[in-house]
Amino acid sequence: MEKKKVYPVSCYGKHLCLVPDFNMWLIFLFLVRPYVVLVMSFANRNDRMELINLLYTDKVMMSLGAIAGIPAAFVVYAWMKREPNASDFVKNIWHRGRILLAISAVFNAGLAFAPMVIRGVHHFGFHGWWQLIGSLVVLGMVLKSEYIKDCFLDFPQKDEESR
Repeated sequence: MEKKKVYPVSCYGKHLCLVPDFNMWLIFLFLVRPYVVLVMSFANRNDRMELINLLYTDKVMMSLGAIAGIPAAFVVYAWMKREPNASDFVKNIWHRGRILLAISAVFNAGLAFAPMVIRGVHHFGFHGWWQLIGSLVVLGMVLKSEYIKDCFLDFPQKDEESR
């Protein structure tokens, strides 16, 4: 049997479960960034498309990025609903969080090649390299980090009174 690693008290939340650390937040932010950009652009009352046009080469790439971010968005949803009386759906998503983040990272890495397929471009631009390298770093962190593994194994238990 594998010995459970002990973490500092600051790593635990109100239900005595590991909470996402700074690296996990960066991973979440990287993988769901199309949604963040979309919300931020809607908040800009002067020019709603300015931020999207600044960060994405075109709307097709943003749409593909949003599709690639769906598995990670489910994990963020599960984190928001992570409490002792959560539904089995939320628990299943949370326990499969590493797999979902890895899938999202692989899809994001594939987006680096999308301009070659869609437009027939025969070289990587700056955005493509950034996308590929960032996605591979995220994938490595998700697969290698013991903290991330332990965090997704940890879920608040139901209170004895509610049973």
